[in-house]
Amino acid sequence: MRLRLLGVSLCALGILVVTGASAGASGLSGAADPVVTNFDSEIRVDRDGALKVSETWKLSNVTGTFTRFLLTRDHLPDDVDHVQKIEDLQVKAGGETKKAEQSTEGDVTSIAVEDVTGDAQLDFTYTVRGAVASTLNGTEVRFAPLTGLSYTVQDANVVFSTPEVSHVSCVAGAVDSNHPCTLAQLGETAGPTFRQQGLPPGNTVRMSVGFPEGEIAANSIVEYRKTFKRAFSTDTAQLITALLVLLLGAGALLALYRLRGRDQVDPSRVVPASLFSLGQDTRIDFTPPADLRPGEVGTLIDERIDPVDVTATIIDLAVRGHLTITELEHSSEFARPDWQLTRVANAPSEELQRYENVLVRAIFGDHDTVLVSELGPQVRANLGLVQDALYDGVVKRGWFTERPDRTRSLWTTIGLGITVLGVVLIVLLALFTTWGLLGIAITAVGVGLLVIGRHMPAKAPAAGRVLGQVAAIRGELLEMDVSELPSDQHVELCSRALPYAVVLGGSERWIDALVATDVDDTEDEGFPWYRGPGGWHLQHLPDSLRNLTTNLTGALFTR
Repeated sequence: MRLRLLGVSLCALGILVVTGASAGASGLSGAADPVVTNFDSEIRVDRDGALKVSETWKLSNVTGTFTRFLLTRDHLPDDVDHVQKIEDLQVKAGGETKKAEQSTEGDVTSIAVEDVTGDAQLDFTYTVRGAVASTLNGTEVRFAPLTGLSYTVQDANVVFSTPEVSHVSCVAGAVDSNHPCTLAQLGETAGPTFRQQGLPPGNTVRMSVGFPEGEIAANSIVEYRKTFKRAFSTDTAQLITALLVLLLGAGALLALYRLRGRDQVDPSRVVPASLFSLGQDTRIDFTPPADLRPGEVGTLIDERIDPVDVTATIIDLAVRGHLTITELEHSSEFARPDWQLTRVANAPSEELQRYENVLVRAIFGDHDTVLVSELGPQVRANLGLVQDALYDGVVKRGWFTERPDRTRSLWTTIGLGITVLGVVLIVLLALFTTWGLLGIAITAVGVGLLVIGRHMPAKAPAAGRVLGQVAAIRGELLEMDVSELPSDQHVELCSRALPYAVVLGGSERWIDALVATDVDDTEDEGFPWYRGPGGWHLQHLPDSLRNLTTNLTGALFTR
């Protein structure tokens, strides 16, 4: 408020400088400065707190538009403003009504009267509402009829017509001045009387009149400043409501997860299972339980299709004889490696899972060979079909009651909607109310649902035994002594186990087991499912497969 009043005072002083310069220029020809010779005001205080004001302004040497100001906004602590409203304004000169333009800017209301010439008398009448505030011992009128005027006021007199009065005060001068007025008294027969002589331009006269309790009703008009502290008020009602929303939201999220998102199985349960079983003639057969495929295992574990699931499926299809992977010759030491995938014409007659068939069609299309470096566009265009088929497959097996991706998408969408709603409410509530904390609480619930939504796909009871078998297979892949496998089946069995190790962990030790089959320094051709370029040795297999995995992932999932 002080800064705004200071602005008004500076404006008034600016006007004074301009008018003073004009007066100085005309002073050479004998013109006098414009002044207010007398300001006389009678103020009747009604029981409802309304001030009925009658003023007489006697002006000398004023030409053009006469503008006076009233302080109509008082800044109090805790972001509270007391506002006064000027109503029923009338201005007369010589008994005739004058046109007056009233406007409010910041803390001050201005009244401008046009066509004032020479020595003139203006009579103002108006009503002030909101000037009576409550105090500890009753009520008090707070009124500043003279504020920031651009002329000197030679003599100002204000008389109040009131019921019983308890105290009066009056200060005059600069904005921050506490200098008492020339006169402020309680008359024995008349109401409170105030007088100020010689008020310089830009200065202010403020007066207060106190009343015992019950004499005059308080009619303060309260407005609140828009501040961060108020927008996010921690008052009891706002704080308790926000905390209640948070607690209820957290309880709802917990209940939702327990009812819809919690797996109906014990993921730590281990069921005896092995990838290997004793077949006829003491041979070892590769027999994953329930005919589990690597892509299905990865999807069951984390409820989503990852790049490693698709890459492991491609390696698994190669190992099972449905395609071959051939590493091409390197054009130079630093050239980017490439591989050729070839469809096997006389592939085994085993029935492929639907997602495997879709993946093979996506890889090869109408061709029998394709380069990994050229896979990207055609596979990415059909990758959604592969994912759909794989998700549908795990649902068909009874591991999930509904597709995990759709479950995640549903709850993520709802969580995102609540989060956006919360953000919008934060803005609206902070701008127009003091309930910004409520918007934050709703946003927090939405964010919580976004987090919970990622874990909402729940495994069905049918997945329990399979997960137990997967746990046993993981232990086998990580701890089994590979050297115990028959030497004549070593390459075959290690190759069959490798795609599962890619998904479940321990792939390095199974690759090392394949590398260990190299017992000489001669060039190696590779395996039926993986062929190396000229000069390739099995010792290069770890780097080759690592590069293959990186390039497959880039081709399939990088846009």
